Amino acid sequence: MTSLTNFAVLSACVAVVYLLYKRFNRITLNDIPGPKSESFWLGHVGRLQRELVGELDFEWQEQFGGVAHIKGPLGQDILWVSDPRAMQFIHNGGYNFPKPTERMAFSIMTTDRGLVTAQDDTHRRQRKAMSPAFGAPESRALFPIFSRCAESIMTRWKDQLFDTPDQSSEFNVTTWLSCATLDAIGEAAFDHKFGTIDNQQSEFINAYRGLLIKAHGHPKDRKIIFHSLSRFFPLEFLIFIYNRLPYYRFVHWNREVAHKFARQMLADKDAALAKGADNHDVMTILVRANNSENEQRKLTDYEMVSQMRTILLAGHETTSLSLSWGLLELAKRPDIQNKLRKEIHDMEAAVKGRGFIAADMDRMPYTQACVKEILRLNPAAYYNYRAAGHDMAIPLARPITTKSGKEIREVPVAKGTRIILSIVGYNRDKAVWGQDAHEFNPDRWLNKSEKKETATFAGGPRACIGWRFAVHEIQAFLIELVANFEFSPTEACKKVRREPCNLMSPTIEGEWDKGVQLPLKVTLVKRET
Repeated sequence: MTSLTNFAVLSACVAVVYLLYKRFNRITLNDIPGPKSESFWLGHVGRLQRELVGELDFEWQEQFGGVAHIKGPLGQDILWVSDPRAMQFIHNGGYNFPKPTERMAFSIMTTDRGLVTAQDDTHRRQRKAMSPAFGAPESRALFPIFSRCAESIMTRWKDQLFDTPDQSSEFNVTTWLSCATLDAIGEAAFDHKFGTIDNQQSEFINAYRGLLIKAHGHPKDRKIIFHSLSRFFPLEFLIFIYNRLPYYRFVHWNREVAHKFARQMLADKDAALAKGADNHDVMTILVRANNSENEQRKLTDYEMVSQMRTILLAGHETTSLSLSWGLLELAKRPDIQNKLRKEIHDMEAAVKGRGFIAADMDRMPYTQACVKEILRLNPAAYYNYRAAGHDMAIPLARPITTKSGKEIREVPVAKGTRIILSIVGYNRDKAVWGQDAHEFNPDRWLNKSEKKETATFAGGPRACIGWRFAVHEIQAFLIELVANFEFSPTEACKKVRREPCNLMSPTIEGEWDKGVQLPLKVTLVKRET
């Protein structure tokens, strides 16, 4: 009981401090419409972190438009945003909207101090150092590697399906894709073969399997409140605390495994470059570029380890989840799946067995449209979190009417205001995407007169540096899998949850203990001979 009492006292003290801060701050969100909070202790954040991804966002979008004043724990004010112009302004504003301290502390546990967590000049320096490894030519050159790793799933599934009467079976596609995309990131980023598709119980895949759902899924009330209140503590203090919490023991083990691998890889790359090796994987390019940098601008060894850990997590987890959601949508729409398969088979005949390369995508408009629609409808990274770096006004694409009856086209925010950028909300905005915004419709991308983009990879100086890498990986896997297999929903698909745990993960209602699941019926495609 003592710990609970101390926590309650701490919460009360912080609440008083925050209320005083609000009292003397002349800029508030009080006049901005928003949903009524059902809980002073949790605000709306409790529901956002426990209910299906997008459920509240779509409701607020219909009721309040592109911005809403919502509540965090203990009455904290948060600006929820899905308005297109506001999203663009905040993303392009970059360093004027830093990542909040409380989010930074969480991210440092899983990615250390790489691009995801770096701020201001440190971020500029890191991004400049990493850019040579993520250009368009470098990303396109990795397409055959992604195709080979996709083939590894195809081979394993075919072996199993040949032994079934109707050449079909049920697979948890997310587990398979997580292994295969980790193998892909190993080869493309590090020129290293993890072999996880053949050894799905290896230490490395176990260290990453379900990492985010174990760290962030189904948070208890105390965790939600503490996480929100942690904005009032220094970053280094929070990191000190998180590093000692037994709740994050799995994350600590993941860091040990990743650090051991990263330091060995860096040593191997340095040795290979010293011998004149000319490899073209991401880390070799990065190490080579970093070695030529001025001492004041180059990345430190720890920063290099941090970039590797960032690539390991972002490069395989987001891709495997995006593909999983995409296969579910295709399973529900066999007409779209068949149209996609036909384009793939036609291109296979055109390239005459040489294998796909990135340039082939330029002649596959429907495949490109399907990839864009997959990323739009179910973005794995459904939120971005920012804080206002100073007092400012955020412009809106569409005006809103305040509680006092004024029509405004910009929202004034005070320095420090927490902002939730709803990627999932913007990507379903009917004013942008039409009345069928909630439907899977790749055809919307074939109208070249409409220049629409998803917010999946954000924008501005903090845009995802590896977005080309991710798109080519998704394209390669989608081509290989749809060409060879037909996907259909299972009974379990009716109970799939869009689980909020930093990345949108599929789970089955009532089967939380089984972790990430997306069971689909997979049938071997009969080819004409």
